[in-house]
Amino acid sequence: MPATLRISAQEREALRTLPRLIQDKVFGALRGSVEDLRYVVAHLNQLRDAMPLLLPVFHTQLEACLVPDGVSPDVVPAIMLAKLSLDGIVQICKHVGKNMDNTERLVHDAVASKWEILFPWMQFFSNNFLPSSQGPPVLPHVLPISTYEALRITVHPLSALCEFTEVGCQLMRTNPAVQAFFFRIWVIVDGLKSDVFADPLRPGDKSLAVLMRANLCSISVTCLNEYPASAPLSIVASAAGGIAPMASLALRYIRRMAKDIANMPEPLERTIGNLDFSIMIVCATSLSQAIIFMQSLVGGCQELLLRIGAIRTVLHVVTTLWERLLTPAWNSSDSEPDVGLAMRRHVLYKAYRYIGYSMNYSHDPASVISQALQHGLLECLLRTGTSPAERVDNVKRFEDDPDLRLLNALPRFFVFSKVLRSLGPALQRVNKASLAGRASEDPVLWELWQAVYSSAHDISNVYELPEGVPFYRYQCGSSMCSRNFSKDDVTAYRCSGCLLTHYCSKSCQKDAWESGHRVHCRMLHSAVGWILVLCMSKFFSDTLTQGNDDVRDIRESLPIIAMVESRIFDQRLNEIKALYRSTRDMAKASNDRFVIEVDMSFFPGRFNICPLGDYSSIGGIGSHDTFEHGIADLVTTSEDSPYDLVAVKVRLGKDCHSLFSPVAALGIAFGWTSGIQGGRYIHGNPPTADARDCVKRPVVNDCVAVQSELHVSGRT
Repeated sequence: MPATLRISAQEREALRTLPRLIQDKVFGALRGSVEDLRYVVAHLNQLRDAMPLLLPVFHTQLEACLVPDGVSPDVVPAIMLAKLSLDGIVQICKHVGKNMDNTERLVHDAVASKWEILFPWMQFFSNNFLPSSQGPPVLPHVLPISTYEALRITVHPLSALCEFTEVGCQLMRTNPAVQAFFFRIWVIVDGLKSDVFADPLRPGDKSLAVLMRANLCSISVTCLNEYPASAPLSIVASAAGGIAPMASLALRYIRRMAKDIANMPEPLERTIGNLDFSIMIVCATSLSQAIIFMQSLVGGCQELLLRIGAIRTVLHVVTTLWERLLTPAWNSSDSEPDVGLAMRRHVLYKAYRYIGYSMNYSHDPASVISQALQHGLLECLLRTGTSPAERVDNVKRFEDDPDLRLLNALPRFFVFSKVLRSLGPALQRVNKASLAGRASEDPVLWELWQAVYSSAHDISNVYELPEGVPFYRYQCGSSMCSRNFSKDDVTAYRCSGCLLTHYCSKSCQKDAWESGHRVHCRMLHSAVGWILVLCMSKFFSDTLTQGNDDVRDIRESLPIIAMVESRIFDQRLNEIKALYRSTRDMAKASNDRFVIEVDMSFFPGRFNICPLGDYSSIGGIGSHDTFEHGIADLVTTSEDSPYDLVAVKVRLGKDCHSLFSPVAALGIAFGWTSGIQGGRYIHGNPPTADARDCVKRPVVNDCVAVQSELHVSGRT
């Protein structure tokens, strides 16, 4: 059937409003003339608002014949007519983007309403004119279709569909064929050199490669947004050749986008009318979307990304681009939401959000923070503070801005040895770079930084004390043995119950168990927090706790946590006493013992006090493993002066761990007194019946009373 019969009478009449020469070329194209169609597409920009009248012509060309299985001489005319028609639709969509009033309707008419016709041709050009991701391009040389042109007519229709219509977004989120098509292109573009992106219509334009990658970043976020990421993740991984190549590719996109922005010429003026500045804004937006895409990948991919350098990559972006993105223009464009500083800051916010997300949800959050500190997180946060030109609401900013929220969340990690090893050098770099002056320009940032710096400085000093070393890792836990062993000594036996005590031999382990460790083990177990081993059976092995990074970081940091616990009691004693009295006065008469919880999962730390019997029911220390096995009695042995117990809550990742007082646990089990100051002493009450049943010789001076100033006779 002749293609001309597919144009309705109404559409044909509308075409007669075009200039006479264009009319002739249009009807020649409908009769199958490739040259006439090429002329029409080349002169589209001259038609302005009349462009949409040509959509039926382009749709007809695509519908006129079946999509061929491959390239052969007999189908060359059909391929060229399809290529030019797709090119015409792309130009109309790009022009539509400048006229926002009717955008959705026109993109729907151009792409969405004819998707079943367009998509097979887009797949054809992708399969036949784009190079395989596995090697160099092998293209049909008989056809004048470049790699860039093939990209243009396959990517831009999908881009317009996703950007301007909800139908397109839904298609990207739910259609596996479309997702596979897109991510194949996503992988291919990663392997292309910049000189491949050459448009005959825009000779010498060096921004084409950057804009193409920016386009792909935007579409990739649409694919994963508000959709279970597990489905597209398998498609992305399949296109990239596996999970590991996919993760590497996601990081490369971020690095390349950052490099492209850094290499762009400085705009002569920072206004939306300046082409260089507009391109920078588009690419900055796409860079933030590339970070969003990386954060959206789940199914084990997040841990892989962290292992191969995601934190380093994201902080490199901030370090490289912060000055270019935040330099104020000092004109009206700074207050325009699509151009101004707030919009450009969006890139930095996405970077900080990713670090915060990793800090809160990774399997090894202490390592995440350690890496971030090593690669300049503190320096970045201080450099990117708000300038006075931004005219922001400081109260709202403190609540909403990711940079301040991230900085405020950091101190809760300072009690962990792995973090402290990176914190000291980071503070030295901050001081050496004299960043306080920059931070002081932002009153909200400056106030928060002073509090964070004070906490970091104090805890770093505590960490440097000899008492901060986890001594229980390097010495035999038997009181009858004085052997010390090296940090890496694999011959040492570790107690599978408390995970803290080590022994040089089985005989020392047996002796320690009979001499008191059977009691101490439960207390140390509770001081480490919830772990997979829930009883003291000697048949449990360490394999049950392998991979539990939270427990490992807590047990290696227990002396630091203990010293910080002591420091908090010393510094905030009056606050604790006032809370204690008010809680005691309101409690039932039957509640004669209380748990004082030092909550280090927030900054600054806060306190909670509740009756001993209620603590486990509100998510505190597990009753089956702590208070119901005589551990409480080791401390609260006197009815005349019932000492209260201290719990410490710390947070690693998304989990909070309620620990039995590390000060008390280390003191009772090992006689550890370092860091115990002001009011803490060794309690000499005799051991309980439970303790006498468990040990062969009395445990003398093994009970550490908690904060004696709170617990004198008469409970004043």
